[in-house]
Amino acid sequence: MDEIVTFERVLWGFMVFLNGGLLVLLVYRKNHWVVPFFFAYVLFNFLQCFILFGSYRIWGFNSPVSSRMAWGTQIFVSIARALAVAQICDRVLAKYQGIWALARRLLAATAAVVLLYSWAIARGSWQFAVLNANRGMELMIASVIVILFLFTRYYGVAVEPAIRALAAGFFLYSCFFVLNITILEGWMYDYAKLWNLLGTLAFVASLLLWNWALSRKLPDTTFEPVMLSNGVYRAFAPEINDRLKTLNEHLEHFCRAERNRS
Repeated sequence: MDEIVTFERVLWGFMVFLNGGLLVLLVYRKNHWVVPFFFAYVLFNFLQCFILFGSYRIWGFNSPVSSRMAWGTQIFVSIARALAVAQICDRVLAKYQGIWALARRLLAATAAVVLLYSWAIARGSWQFAVLNANRGMELMIASVIVILFLFTRYYGVAVEPAIRALAAGFFLYSCFFVLNITILEGWMYDYAKLWNLLGTLAFVASLLLWNWALSRKLPDTTFEPVMLSNGVYRAFAPEINDRLKTLNEHLEHFCRAERNRS
């Protein structure tokens, strides 16, 4: 295990280096104006590393002060992370105002449910509330990105490669975080150092992906949706109307069944 601890320290230093390099790259390419919430997330993450490093040096790793510093700063990092993912969705769906309006409401409602659930099972401890909220937030982030990818593929929505890479980086770390907290950390305490190392590796992989994605300047606006010509639309309009009519009939039947059941 001593080798793991030593390697993790080296890896942690490399992670801080990549985080700082990503900040410089965002400013140098002027992408911090294009994705400001992502920039804020990277900045908060970078500052958290130095805050925790200082608290561990002064008060020790297991001190109550260091624990409060870690959990307190994690709140801001988690909020910034959720806002960064929401901005990615906005970047992809902003041209589809009706869809994005619905998506915003669903995201806000999901976030509220996650926070209430986390507090309800917090066992009277705000640390447990933050942990569960963070886990719920990461699960929500992974789910949102999967739905976003499925939506863009099914409807042929053009997504910039850099934005796709940012979303993939968030998905990678979110999946590992949920897996680590929910399964591994609960049953494999003897290997906690190993799983902490793997968590750091997952975040390093995300940082490498983000550095590669933002090595070029992002356009100020996303791709415009390709609209069908009037002739093509008139040719497909009857089929589209039939599908909408069928969908409406199914929904009406479902609503009637729910009312009768209640």
